[in-house]
Amino acid sequence: MPNTMNFAYLRTFLLLCALISLATAADFYSLLGISKKATKKEVKKAYRQKSLEHHPDKGGDANKFQEIARAYEVLSDEDKRNIYDRHGEAGLKQHEERGGGGGGDPFEDMFSQFGFGGGRGRRDDGIRRTDSVEIPLKLTLKQFYTGEIMEVQYIREVLCKNWDDCLRTDNECSGPGIKITRQQIAPGFVQQVQINDPKCIARGKSWRANCKACPQKTETEKIELTIDVSKGMRPGERVTFEGVTDEKPGFSAGDLHFVLVEVGDSEYHRDGDHLYLNREIALVHALVSHLHIVFYFVYPCEIHSIERIGA
Repeated sequence: MPNTMNFAYLRTFLLLCALISLATAADFYSLLGISKKATKKEVKKAYRQKSLEHHPDKGGDANKFQEIARAYEVLSDEDKRNIYDRHGEAGLKQHEERGGGGGGDPFEDMFSQFGFGGGRGRRDDGIRRTDSVEIPLKLTLKQFYTGEIMEVQYIREVLCKNWDDCLRTDNECSGPGIKITRQQIAPGFVQQVQINDPKCIARGKSWRANCKACPQKTETEKIELTIDVSKGMRPGERVTFEGVTDEKPGFSAGDLHFVLVEVGDSEYHRDGDHLYLNREIALVHALVSHLHIVFYFVYPCEIHSIERIGA
């Protein structure tokens, strides 16, 4: 009898633990202000809004910003999200500790999607990507000094939803666009020849001709990007969004670079850290009159003035 009671208590305790774990599964969703049924696009949109709202550079709380980044890291990954929904954050941590993923920089996707900072070099991780794109972004001198947050739209080609239904097994494909064939050059001698074949999508996979599930391979998509030009950035620097250019079967999307270009100012010009202003005055004022001059300067990104009265 006592053993039966102990087992009942243990079962109740485990059930409560499971319920608590499932209850905490809503924490990441509440951080982003979304429901558990939110789509990937809704997760990304909510993350964009929350990260901008709580970014430390905008006066937000650094801990809150880190929690939001962690929430997006989990909810944007299908496998992690499923584990989190079933077992809560504790179960997800156990999964990651056993080598099931995680351990990366939770802010990596933040910089990738919103272009904070400027000008990281091109990635060289061995992954085949579509061509990267550079777009000039024209800014005034004032925008360089004060910083600017800009919302832009970018149109790209993405894989259609059912594109994987058009793949078939092809052992002669050794990679995107690469096919290996064997030719007999003499009795007992076989030579492997590498040729280009656009139907090869990946190693062991090729595209089925006239596939009705995805006849065009790609479709047009319009995405929204938030460009954060930090205070004090210089012409020629880049704001980079990783993995947002055109998609292509067998390739990862390339990077989108906004190259900052300074629009000439009619009064001021910059030379390195120095800001210059040229003013023409009449000779009579320079010789005999008192001159009233107001100097305006920006530091740190606020307009100040100095008045000078002299002969």
